[in-house]
Amino acid sequence: VAFSNGPRKYIKRVLETLGLAEIFGEDRLFAVDDVLPYCKPQKEAFDQVLKRIGANSYAECVMVEDSMKNVRQAHALGMKTVLITGKGNVPGVQPAENAGEVPVYDDPAVDLAMETVDELRSLAPGLWKTPGSFP
Repeated sequence: VAFSNGPRKYIKRVLETLGLAEIFGEDRLFAVDDVLPYCKPQKEAFDQVLKRIGANSYAECVMVEDSMKNVRQAHALGMKTVLITGKGNVPGVQPAENAGEVPVYDDPAVDLAMETVDELRSLAPGLWKTPGSFP
């Protein structure tokens, strides 16, 4: 599932840019409009997506995210989490203007961290298997 607080058009463009569009069908794209009046990281937003995809529990889900607040909520709900830190981010350094949102590699809510989503296939190859697995 691709789930963003942005519009559907944005999600499609990002997935195409990342070369991941073929993995997600229209029924697996969720934009903020699909979960209003809620949005990430509200539990109700995640609940709506979980119900629509027919998953039985959050334990079946892996959240790939660049926002610490969303990673923390996903972890609290029982999902496995992958933090995308961005290239060149230094662990432990948080500029004042983004305090609380800067990637924290060693946060207890982070199961796996990487600089870019391009590393996902090599660091979590089980996600591409049937049935899927997570490190």
